[in-house]
Amino acid sequence: MDATPPYRVLALDGGGIRGLYTATLLNRLAERLHRLRGRGSAAQLDIGAAFDLIVGTSTGAILAASLAKGVPLPRVIDMYRTQAAAIFQSPMPLQRGRLRDRWKTWVWTLRQLTSPANSAEPLRQALQDVLQDVTLEQVYQQRGIALCIPSIDAETHKAWIFKTPHAPRLTRDNEYKLVDACMASAAAPIFFPLHAIASPASGANIARLFVDGGLYANNPVLVALIEALEMAAAERPIHVLSVGTGNTSAAKVLSAAKDTHRGIWGWKGGGDIVTMSLESQARATIYIAGQLVKAMNGRVTLHRLIDPPVSSDEAAYMTLDAADAQSLSVLETLGDRATDLNYSALTNQAPTAESSMVIDMFSSLKALVPEDA
Repeated sequence: MDATPPYRVLALDGGGIRGLYTATLLNRLAERLHRLRGRGSAAQLDIGAAFDLIVGTSTGAILAASLAKGVPLPRVIDMYRTQAAAIFQSPMPLQRGRLRDRWKTWVWTLRQLTSPANSAEPLRQALQDVLQDVTLEQVYQQRGIALCIPSIDAETHKAWIFKTPHAPRLTRDNEYKLVDACMASAAAPIFFPLHAIASPASGANIARLFVDGGLYANNPVLVALIEALEMAAAERPIHVLSVGTGNTSAAKVLSAAKDTHRGIWGWKGGGDIVTMSLESQARATIYIAGQLVKAMNGRVTLHRLIDPPVSSDEAAYMTLDAADAQSLSVLETLGDRATDLNYSALTNQAPTAESSMVIDMFSSLKALVPEDA
């Protein structure tokens, strides 16, 4: 057995309010795997401490920053539950096959012709309560967990990955706050405004504008893999866990007669374009990452948690910005269903490198110490 401890990586997809699904799955699966080896129960496990590197995009950035900082996931889950309606003030109307839903969508589309659907301020306030004023440099100094948050520089159209100073060369982002990095990564077109961040450089009087990192790295597993290959010593194995925000595409039925010639109306004001881009890219990326891992001769172990089947009725409530009580309930229900599915897959079959990796990640967690203790 290799005595070198693995370099452990967590990669978290984007997906708007569907981050509630991810947080529910991670929290409950960690609790069950923690108990599997007789560790007892703990209400607030330090899941972030299980990883050397956490990478998250958009809503995944919020989860990644929270885990790196040591925020208990139940607190983040509560943020999604209680602040969703404030964050998504003007959600895209749910499509449940009713004529009035179609007319609501038309009205929603007209309202978004000259401005995004939502103000960014409620999201900032919610993140401020959870992440406070901690910078990327401070969170790494305090916890020793590397963090990467993908976004896009809107002026240059180039990828910008906010990084903690987990390598000597990484100093550019030291003074950026976690709140700003998360908002930059979550600035989804149509849904939110571009996020402006004043330069942290002393005396500078400029601001950069950022757009949602999900446009190129909604599933950030490739970003995570490349970063891990740079950071981990050549002889050190790399273990990567990838977590999505649920699967809705299989539940949609299209008609060649009705859907072939979509215009703005058919794409729901552009909102469905964003959703399709994020979901298709996430699925393609995990396949590409899997093929790369096969070429690395066993050094990298990669596992993607399984998303449960979703009915067409449930899929209607899984839009990026559905903030009503029923939609939130569906997301938590699916998170519970995913927990059962993944726990069974990990424990009820002959052990594999992937299942052993995931169980080991969560079996030795410790309880978080309250910040005011």
